[in-house]
Amino acid sequence: MRLGPPWIWMLLAAMLVAGQDELDKLEPPIEDEDKDDSDDAKEVLSPIPQGDIDHVDIDDTTVSAGIEHTCAIHSVSKVDFGGKVICWGDNTLGQGSPPDVEFIQVSSGRFHTCGVTLDETVECWGDPNHAQSPAGLFVQVSAGDFHTCGVLKDGTLSCWGANYEGQLDAPQGRFVQVSCGKGHSCALAADGSVKCWGANRLGQSSAPTNVKFLQVSVAPGDFSCGVTVNHSIKCWGENHRKQCDPPHDTEFALVSTSRLSTCGIKRKDKKVVCWGMKEGVTSVPGDVAFDELTLGWDHGCGILSGSGRVLCWGHNSNGRLEVPPKLYG
Repeated sequence: MRLGPPWIWMLLAAMLVAGQDELDKLEPPIEDEDKDDSDDAKEVLSPIPQGDIDHVDIDDTTVSAGIEHTCAIHSVSKVDFGGKVICWGDNTLGQGSPPDVEFIQVSSGRFHTCGVTLDETVECWGDPNHAQSPAGLFVQVSAGDFHTCGVLKDGTLSCWGANYEGQLDAPQGRFVQVSCGKGHSCALAADGSVKCWGANRLGQSSAPTNVKFLQVSVAPGDFSCGVTVNHSIKCWGENHRKQCDPPHDTEFALVSTSRLSTCGIKRKDKKVVCWGMKEGVTSVPGDVAFDELTLGWDHGCGILSGSGRVLCWGHNSNGRLEVPPKLYG
């Protein structure tokens, strides 16, 4: 059995179809020797080489942690494309009771969960007020607290659910990934820029404008982070627990955000490092290599590199750390 990442081929296809022209146009700016390297808005960029496109990554893919529940896709072999979704943890509103269809991607929100099925439609379940299943064909979906957004096959965005902070007012354009949080969302455009919308009282929707990204993660709080084309992590928004202060001497392959913490998979050895609030998600084992990483409210889960098994850590209320044996059956 394997919980491998079949989504990468979808994402590569989306980028090549929707945004390769934009990616080819990226030019590195001339470096100013007087610039302060600590300023997030002044990162010197390099073009995205053709060979680097395969580093594009997204969280909430074949395993996804919500506020108090987690869902994962069960595949029966290494060559399988997708599989049934199995959930554990809180199921108060049915967020842990997926439909009996096969999925290629899953994303867990607060009280609802959504996934992209094998036929490229989106199915949602859980809280009936926020678990609507939209029309259209999708390549990726992200469930937030009370709203959800997805990337359609043509690269445009579709959002549904609560709109009390304007989190459904998605921008126009072509995108390859979207991430939803509490009251705001961000999306990765085909040219590597990040566009955010919704709540912005603490700057959580004010993404750096001259930094190119490979992946973005929106917290179930008031901040956002992304992995740049140079494999550093940039964060913006609330920072009172230092959740927006990643290590500057490490290259990352992926970032995932929690309520007041952030974790990333290191590019070199696939081990996870965390920063921010020193409890819950930051208790990840430091000597374990991961292929995927997802953070919930006070817990996190990842897919172990090599074995493909799911390991969870943090707070265990409602059994959110108790990976069911049937995931490997």
